[in-house]
Amino acid sequence: MIPILARREAERRARIDLARSWATELDRRLAGRVRLVAAVVVGSVARGDFNLWSDLDVLVVADGLPASGRARLDLLMRHAPPGLQAIGWQPEELAERLGRRDPLALEALRVGVVVHGELPALPTPEPA
Repeated sequence: MIPILARREAERRARIDLARSWATELDRRLAGRVRLVAAVVVGSVARGDFNLWSDLDVLVVADGLPASGRARLDLLMRHAPPGLQAIGWQPEELAERLGRRDPLALEALRVGVVVHGELPALPTPEPA
């Protein structure tokens, strides 16, 4: 492999490994309160077109998340490493967003990198 491409792939793997470690710790911390169904790297890291300033976007699908968006964010980001940005959805929200062809939901299914658990079985939307 060309050295620069090898470095790039190593950097991508390192970011994905960071997300995996964070999701495992999140699952441990939330046990008993929230059931983590899946954690999926999305965005530029998943696609491979990230740069030095890119966030590490992780979609967290979990049962029992707070209803308030602010409370969800506080819960998920409390121990997040710098640069990681968590997005939290209940499984039914993922299904609803997929039905609306939400770009993030579609990306999670198409190119997302599952780092913890597994995405619930959902119907694949028809192409636009």
